Amino acid sequence: MPAAVVSTMSNRTPSLHTSDMPLSTSSSSGDSAPPDWQQVQTLRVADVVMTILKARKAMPSATAAAVSRTRHGDGYRVLVSLLEDSPPADGGGGHPGGVDDAVAIFIARELGQDLADAFGSTDVFILQ
Repeated sequence: MPAAVVSTMSNRTPSLHTSDMPLSTSSSSGDSAPPDWQQVQTLRVADVVMTILKARKAMPSATAAAVSRTRHGDGYRVLVSLLEDSPPADGGGGHPGGVDDAVAIFIARELGQDLADAFGSTDVFILQ
């Protein structure tokens, strides 16, 4: 099934509150460092957007972000990657680049309703 594409990439920084999101100490500067990894109870759209905004500081040429989910035990593993090129028109059927290109990996017990709605019936969506 094709990935959903949502147009949200702009130079405006939204005001978002993510006080229950643990801080990460890893670097995601694109220098082959491992991606940020965070374990959270509930993952929300705000958490994903803040991660994308943080990662874009190190990769300002990014034009989109891919977000994918897979079942992981009783919860989910969510990968977030920045994309410099246009995503494939058919969505590619999976996460572009996989774990190696992820800027963050979340292990979440559950997805917030807003993030679940963003995924809809697909396991990957693209933010442009």
